Amino acid sequence: MLPAPTTSHTHHAELVIPDGNGRERLEPLQVTINEAARLLAYDSRTIRRLIRRGEIAAVGEGRLRRVPVQSLRDYQQRHLITSPHTAG
Repeated sequence: MLPAPTTSHTHHAELVIPDGNGRERLEPLQVTINEAARLLAYDSRTIRRLIRRGEIAAVGEGRLRRVPVQSLRDYQQRHLITSPHTAG
């Protein structure tokens, strides 16, 4: 069996995902609007709004519109909430 392909950049996540059956598959570089909504636990209308505002990148138009997975990661990273230590 050949070794799984990986990225050469340390700041990017591995591009291989186990499928749960002992096999691996490549992580998609882009996903549909509905898939992006599921990944972020948002409504698809919210994803479309974020695309219109330029907060999330999109490729293509109409039914062929896709969202780069890296754009979702970048969006999530920009919106992380770091809370101070809780007193008590």
